[in-house]
Amino acid sequence: MTFHIAIFAAAMCVAAAEDVIKLPAPDADSGVTVTQALKARRSQRAFAEAELSQAELSGLLWAANGFNRPDKRTNATGMNKQTIVLYVCMKSGAYRYDAKANALVKVCGDDLRGAVAGHQPFAAKAPVSIVIAADVSDPVYKAPWDTLTHYDAGIVSGNIYLYCAANGLATVCRGSMDRDALKKALRLPDTVRLHLNHPVGRPVAE
Repeated sequence: MTFHIAIFAAAMCVAAAEDVIKLPAPDADSGVTVTQALKARRSQRAFAEAELSQAELSGLLWAANGFNRPDKRTNATGMNKQTIVLYVCMKSGAYRYDAKANALVKVCGDDLRGAVAGHQPFAAKAPVSIVIAADVSDPVYKAPWDTLTHYDAGIVSGNIYLYCAANGLATVCRGSMDRDALKKALRLPDTVRLHLNHPVGRPVAE
């Protein structure tokens, strides 16, 4: 976690113990080969109602933005700034993914999946919606580097797609969402950009 991310994370109300979900360690042996995952990768817009297990959620978030080395992540970022932050929206509330602790820290008790879905109601039916955000308070994020975190978010999106394809989950990358409602509910400063989102769930049987 960078200094700037730590600042805005600390500015949120301190979570009580019951507001932190400690996830199990990700299973490094789950899924299929990268080639098989690439072959299976596709966008899906229909989701079963079944909740994801904590093991699936842990693997998904680790693949998206977790640490695979003490100070490096599964996703590349420009200049190694590591300014991507994931928010996980579920029926029980909205959580910030703490990659170091492999935990979900509750930041809002409301179900924000509708705000993530925006004008596309199908997305709200997924049990989990991951919002890919970035803290751009670092002075480096000025022209010509002001769009750098857009590419960082795209790499995270690709990781989510591959994990889902490798583990039989359905997802689709989306750019639309009610950004104003989400930033207000998540209590985010103006220096945090909401780039993309991924509803994730089990596929509906074809």
